[in-house]
Amino acid sequence: MMRLFFSWKLHHLLFWTLFFMVWMLLRFDDYPAMQPTVLAGLLKVLSLALAVYFTNYVLIPRLLYKKQYLLFGIAFIVLVLITGFAIIRLLNVILLPYILNIRKWPNATLSAQVYDVYIPLFFMVGAAAGIKFYIDRQKTLRLGAEQELEYLRAQMNPHSLFNSLNAIYFLIDKENKTARDTLMQFSGLLRYQLYDANTPFIDLEKELEYLRSYVDIQRLRHDTHYEIAFTCMDDVKGLRIAPLLLIPFVENVFKHLSAHTDQQNTGRINISREGDKLRLETFNTKDMEVKGKGGIGLANAKRRLALLYPGKHQLDIIETSVDYSVTLYIHLL
Repeated sequence: MMRLFFSWKLHHLLFWTLFFMVWMLLRFDDYPAMQPTVLAGLLKVLSLALAVYFTNYVLIPRLLYKKQYLLFGIAFIVLVLITGFAIIRLLNVILLPYILNIRKWPNATLSAQVYDVYIPLFFMVGAAAGIKFYIDRQKTLRLGAEQELEYLRAQMNPHSLFNSLNAIYFLIDKENKTARDTLMQFSGLLRYQLYDANTPFIDLEKELEYLRSYVDIQRLRHDTHYEIAFTCMDDVKGLRIAPLLLIPFVENVFKHLSAHTDQQNTGRINISREGDKLRLETFNTKDMEVKGKGGIGLANAKRRLALLYPGKHQLDIIETSVDYSVTLYIHLL
């Protein structure tokens, strides 16, 4: 019930209702009848509430939190002056029918207006803004602590994972060199994904080494019925690329690679350079009944290309009933 109470912002309604009741209790004797008292109370509460919410949800986020302090101060003062002026004018309209019954007209002089309207309005709206700022500050500190904890957990979990992989490595018989080397390659793939790839751009050589290790591991899963080739020209060195951008296209080769037993199954990955462009070509045979709809990895890769290299890449995908090929050009200079 309490969660529902706060999610519907009912505590705001409760606060302003109590504020209205207290104001009525304190100022009832200052007005000639119940009706003008209620109207004056509603005017004061609603105008104050509007000023508070406008300050907290418009001025503070758009000016104060964007470090436009002078503009925030000016806007805050102007808001108080306009709100106070509106309160005085509307209060005169409310009390005008009772002019004969009022011995002392409220806010009749400038000094009365300053002390009774503008100063209380300034401090009450300012206090609400201070409370808002404090609450937001505490939320930011709490969120920062949670993010730091999450980061520390993320650092601890991979560390434990690598310790486990090292333990498995020493459990494998020394004579089984292939299994040991494969586990080390797999450990390298994880290390690259968790640590090296945690940057906007990376040397292309590191990305290619990651792809090469991935292809080597995939070769172990396929027998002599499969022809798997990975070629990379030397002239691609010296470039930088967004990490893990090419791996979805390489993964796609093995994901949809055919499994014929009476003919050769082919998977090829070729990486080269044409001027200032990197070219990735992949080709794989596929089973006729498989429809290449492309998984989430390929969709994410297309989206990353659009965001990171807008107007600087070209992606061509050709699919037939028996094979699937991709040609990707990226301007990296």
